[in-house]
Amino acid sequence: MNKTVGVLEHLQEVDCDICFIQETFFRDGNTAKIMEIKDLGWNILSDPRKHRGGGGIAMLFRDVLQLKCNSKVTKYKSFQVMESLLQSQQDIVRLVNLYRPPYTKKARYTECAFLEEFEDYLKDLTVKPGFPIIAGDFNFHMEKPEEHYPKKLYQLLEEYDLYQHVPLEPTHDQGGTLDLVVTSRSFKEKLTSFEIRPSRTKSDHFLVLFDADIKTKTKEDVKFMNYRNFNLIDTEQFKEDILISKLTNFPKDMSPNDAVVLYNTVLTQLMDKHCPYIKKKITKKPMPWLDLELRILRRKRRTAERAWRKDKVDYIDSERSEYLRSDYVKLRDEFSRLEFVKRCAHHKTSLRSSSGDTKALYKKVN
Repeated sequence: MNKTVGVLEHLQEVDCDICFIQETFFRDGNTAKIMEIKDLGWNILSDPRKHRGGGGIAMLFRDVLQLKCNSKVTKYKSFQVMESLLQSQQDIVRLVNLYRPPYTKKARYTECAFLEEFEDYLKDLTVKPGFPIIAGDFNFHMEKPEEHYPKKLYQLLEEYDLYQHVPLEPTHDQGGTLDLVVTSRSFKEKLTSFEIRPSRTKSDHFLVLFDADIKTKTKEDVKFMNYRNFNLIDTEQFKEDILISKLTNFPKDMSPNDAVVLYNTVLTQLMDKHCPYIKKKITKKPMPWLDLELRILRRKRRTAERAWRKDKVDYIDSERSEYLRSDYVKLRDEFSRLEFVKRCAHHKTSLRSSSGDTKALYKKVN
């Protein structure tokens, strides 16, 4: 549980909405771990390795997003791949998670074998609807484009009009640009702000972050709250039931702990009788004005806040701490101002679009 919480907290800190994961070590039927993930406000699509230890790939995503897994993807020997469709307001986006394990005694598949199978996969992918975003651990040293196999992979991507986005910097603690993000050239401009940073997990791979300018269809964030409506209690009947309950006849030799247990049990039973729990649905609607500009600014604000709070714990230098706090407050106020402007603009546009439609206008105002 601590590992799961740590990973998801890390993703929330960096403002990540979807995460491609390789080598999950998940197993079929691991429902307890899946429930932990859902309890934290996330969902997971997982393709665990079935025949040997290790491996497995998955996609973690916030539960307000809608991802549909494609279960009819061809299986390949030299790499593992899974696909899911992201519901978008404009485009169909096909998310592709790929993992190519390095050559071992158990996985005797060379770079040459991978390139052949990967080309077969690209042929199949090109006839599918949607713009692909292929991300994962290719285990190719792409920072050495003059070497034989990285060169071949670049040529293959060029042949299918695909573009590799990740800067040629280490994505592994032992060096090497092993983790790639590939899209069609026509979709290239949609992906921005690539950043490679060490992961706070035990993984030896770094976290490759990027922003995608995709207007997703989000589902309403629905939660349930249990409450008691105390106005429904018939106080006279409630008093009578207390007077005939076990609370009026405590055994003299009962210990304090047992007395507290009895007190709580009897009162809970009486409350369930006279004022039972009511289940209420609470709907939190998404914020459509939270665009790419605001997301980038929010990430900077959170980074500044973490730096300031960390400095308060680690150092006694008040001047440095005041400088970091000033930087955070500046970004906080800038985000609040810009978010207010965009929110107002969104509502103005929404109301104007309902001009002449009294029913729709009333619904929005209400």
